[in-house]
Amino acid sequence: MAFRKLVGSYKDYNLSTHIIEDGYLCVDVSDGTLKIGDGSTPGGTTVGSSSLGDLSATGSTLTAPSNGDLTLTTSGTGVVVVDDTFKIGSGASVTTILDEDNMATDSATALATQQSIKKYVDDNAGGTGDVSFVGATISAPSNAPLTLVSSGAAVEIEGLSVAGNVISTTDSSAGIEITGNLIPSADGVYQLGSESRRWQTAYLSAETLNIGGATVSSDGSGSITIAATGAVFPEGSKVSDKNIMLGGKTGATASRPTQIVPLLISDGSTTLSDTQLLAKTADKELEFNGTVEDVPIYTEAQQTFTLANGNALADSFTGVTLFQF
Repeated sequence: MAFRKLVGSYKDYNLSTHIIEDGYLCVDVSDGTLKIGDGSTPGGTTVGSSSLGDLSATGSTLTAPSNGDLTLTTSGTGVVVVDDTFKIGSGASVTTILDEDNMATDSATALATQQSIKKYVDDNAGGTGDVSFVGATISAPSNAPLTLVSSGAAVEIEGLSVAGNVISTTDSSAGIEITGNLIPSADGVYQLGSESRRWQTAYLSAETLNIGGATVSSDGSGSITIAATGAVFPEGSKVSDKNIMLGGKTGATASRPTQIVPLLISDGSTTLSDTQLLAKTADKELEFNGTVEDVPIYTEAQQTFTLANGNALADSFTGVTLFQF
């Protein structure tokens, strides 16, 4: 590459290989740069830049060699001071680094130290006061309730799982309201209440209570309808304070209301206490009529009954019959 010495002579040398005499200045006619020679470096050094090993300085730009790191290092206790604004890539300009635990400066050009960031997060994470967040867990302080409040709307939680066994409400008048059906996750497995903890009152609308296929329903007027193949009431059941009369045990008496009374018989050879007698199986059963009739209904069972005068009670007898056996 040709060059021209300042004294005016023109030399057609290749500056990439030509060594300029020490202290001589020359102009690179290809780009107009001023070179100074040192007597040993081919092409000399461009005036206005300096060579610091592999590092080059051109104007206000420091350039490391290709794929090399640019490291600024001080000796001893000295620090590298950037006495203005620094910027990485196209990001925001930074003017300082603050160690400020409360982030009170609220600067858009200041960075924070790791310690101040940690202190601020520990003190104010999420603006939750004493509530702490660890991974996917939200924890309230010891013995304090965790309250979720949504302003003017519901708190929506998908897939709620309760670790303990208590769901409660502080509003005892309204209780817990459920919008939608309350359905167990398995059929015939879970109970509503228990033997020792029962619901006080169940309020149902005028619909149907389905118990294993049998239904109890109301039309809203106070009438109850039981729909089943057979509603079985225990013996001794009452309507109001009156016992329900059961039908007799024979074809003719089955349609008549009767009161069955056990009859215990002793031949006199064994002495039994009242308790022992009552514990025995009845030897006979008397069917007392629940209605007043003049038909000797006992004869259907092929039994005989002798009146006090020695006469047998016959089907043709038209007096009142009280019982049969």
